[in-house]
Amino acid sequence: MSKQTVEFKGNRDGVTIYCLDHAEFSDILSDLAKRLKKRAAFFGEAPVRIDVGQREITEAEKQALCDVIKQNSRLHLTAIQSAAERPPAVAAARRQGETDDLRLDGFKEGRAIVIKRTLRSGQYVRFPGHVIVLGDVNPGAEIVADGDIFVFGTLRGIAHAGVNGDRGASVVALRLAPTQLRIADIISRAPDDSELPEQPEYAYVSDLGIMIAAVTTKLGS
Repeated sequence: MSKQTVEFKGNRDGVTIYCLDHAEFSDILSDLAKRLKKRAAFFGEAPVRIDVGQREITEAEKQALCDVIKQNSRLHLTAIQSAAERPPAVAAARRQGETDDLRLDGFKEGRAIVIKRTLRSGQYVRFPGHVIVLGDVNPGAEIVADGDIFVFGTLRGIAHAGVNGDRGASVVALRLAPTQLRIADIISRAPDDSELPEQPEYAYVSDLGIMIAAVTTKLGS
């Protein structure tokens, strides 16, 4: 199995593609072309910047990156940057206190897919409904759903619920520690806590952005 050489991360300005420092430039071009073709419909015409990490690249290499973007997607390349030129990081989601635990009530109807395995780095799931994972979602794995995302395990990858603009969508996991968390057009990452609560958690959109609260079984009261 080939090693992953690039990572895609969404942000409020569009998409950033990170070139991993350990990777050979030729492998980056090949991997980038392959993954862009796979996700072209999802990304559409979004703005994109490429982060080349700690490496120094030539003008010819910059042009090669531009050509790969142009030939394999409809993304609009806005910049090629180094690690030193990175913009400020996306703000962390806020975790509520125990007295403010969110209570789940009611339910949503809709199609759902059940994945009975752990999603590993490089694996990508896109489904026009709810996604249920009976396992972990490892760093480098990504789930994109029109509806809600439920992970019966630890979520450490990327989760994007309500991809078509549904701010009422949610992300639920037994252990919520995503690389990136996105609901509709709102983007965040895991809270800065060094230790996660030993309980299921629920991420949702509020006026303050993406919030995280404990799941409780006390329904409707």
